[in-house]
Order: sequence, then C-alpha cells, then structure tokens
Amino acid sequence: MGEKAKKDLVLIPPSEESIYTIMAECWLQINPYPSILEAPAFDREGNLFITSVVEGRVIKITPDKKMSTIFSNPAYMAAGCAIHKDGRLYLVCPSGQVMAMNPDGSNMREIKVRYEGKPIAPDDIVFDYDGNFYVTDLGDFKNAFSLTGGVYRFSADLKTVHPIVTNLVTANGISLVPKGVSMPSIIPFGYELWVAESALNRLIHIKIQQDGISLAHPPATVAYNFMGDGMPDSNAVDSEGNVYQTLAGHGRILVLNKAAIPVAQVLIPGRDEGKNLLTTNLAFKPETDEGYITVGGLDGGWIYRFHGLAKGLKLFSHT
Repeated sequence: MGEKAKKDLVLIPPSEESIYTIMAECWLQINPYPSILEAPAFDREGNLFITSVVEGRVIKITPDKKMSTIFSNPAYMAAGCAIHKDGRLYLVCPSGQVMAMNPDGSNMREIKVRYEGKPIAPDDIVFDYDGNFYVTDLGDFKNAFSLTGGVYRFSADLKTVHPIVTNLVTANGISLVPKGVSMPSIIPFGYELWVAESALNRLIHIKIQQDGISLAHPPATVAYNFMGDGMPDSNAVDSEGNVYQTLAGHGRILVLNKAAIPVAQVLIPGRDEGKNLLTTNLAFKPETDEGYITVGGLDGGWIYRFHGLAKGLKLFSHT
C-alpha cells in the first residue's frame, strides 16, 4: 500500500449503535412505583408470568392483559423462571432456593440448591428437553469480582447435581440451544449454553456433549465483551440461533447471531432521557416472533413488546 493510500485510509471501528435497530413498544404497565421486574415465561395457554423482585410477587398476565398476583412473599425474590412440561413454574431465588409451584401459586415446594454442601445462589434457569434444568450461580455477589459463580445441572429427579462450568464471575442469564439450531461443527456436541457474566460485562459460550454434562471442545469461550457502564442480565434465543442479550442500565437488548456477532438491537423508548433503563429479561410468545421484555426503573415497572428476527425457540414447556 502506497504512502498516499495509507494517509487516505480511515479505520472505523464497528459500533453497536450503527446496527439494525428495533424500537420496542409499551405493552402493559405493571407497577406505577420504582420496580425491578424479572422472570418472564409463557405457559401453553398464552399466560405470561413475571416477578416483581423486591416485593417477592409472582404475577400472572392473561392474553387479554388481566393481572393477578398468584404468590407473594418478600423472602423469595425470584429472578428467573422456567415452566415445566407439566405446567409447574420453577422460579430461582439468589438467596438459595428454587421454588416449584402450580400455575395458580398453590402447592409451592422449596428446593434447596446446593453442590457438595455448598450453597448456590441461582439467578436464572433453563430446562433441557428431558426435564433436567441448568441454573446459573451468582456466587458471592456481595464481592462482585470473586470467581465463585458457575453453571450447574440438576437432574429431573433432583437426585444429582453436576457442575458444568465453575470459577465464573456473577453468572447471570442463561439460554440453552439444542443441536440443529447451533453453528455447524465438525466436533459432535449436544447442547450450547449462552451465559452472561454480569460484573465482567461479557457473554460466555459453552458447548456440552449429548449427555448434557460433559463439556465438548473447546468447552467454553468468551464470545462477546459488551461496552458501557451497564451489565448483561438475562437472555433468550430464537429459532435461528440469534441470542437476545438484555443490558440492564442501558434500556436495550443487543442481538447477536449464532457466531456472536452483533446484528441488531432493541431499544426502549425513553432511554435517552434516562427512563426505563432496567431491561432485565425477555421471553418470546410461543410460535411467534413477539418478544416481551421486563423493564423497570424509577418510573415504574413495565412490559415492552417487539418483533424479533425470527420466531422464539421452542422450550421444554411446549414440547
């Protein structure tokens, strides 16, 4: 390259702000007061369940937007939810419990989550297609940079617990991708997990063999480092393998393709004025491309809706 060409060459770094933008729309106000909302999950009837974290409330929202509180106890501040094939809600609480309950809030069962006697601080949960579930462990979240977090798999009968990845920092959101939706690979594997490490502002990509426990090769990589003073929270995957990563504090979702390259973003109205910044979690309405985001902040608690790049991934609750 000649000297003149070198002088004329301008290198423009890739910017998350320059990618395809989707504007979300307000779907429903949940609380008129400062709120942290989490754990959206749809059942087979199209009801949406969410939590108002600090209050310890589990809220059911019918397709015609009628709200009811099915459970309320501030001792259980659920941050994640996955629905079993039998209809029961499994909610995870960073204080160390998994709560299983019927869709009306009855027959609540508290499951203490531990590995080799060590308490786990579960923050998010996802089922595989056999009824086993994976939880993220925040670890010592009072010491945000301690290597005490991880990912654990609980067998469907709750008799065994296996560590998948340990020594993570504030492991938070988790999504599971079945074989066939993931990137092609010459090395056989069964599942992929996308896990957000909040304090380190990054997304981890984990490949697991067909037994659901053993790691494939390479076992885990740092797939993406986020920018800005916020943190990646929960995530979801669509039927084409795109990962929708919420960014709490940014009022937006960054969408990455199956190779972890940013391809789009979802913005919440008012974010430029500092409103509705706590974009914490999302869920796709089954069989559609409609994504529903839990949004909180000083201005209240809301559900926002957007159209994704593809239909949501089919979950265990709908198999």
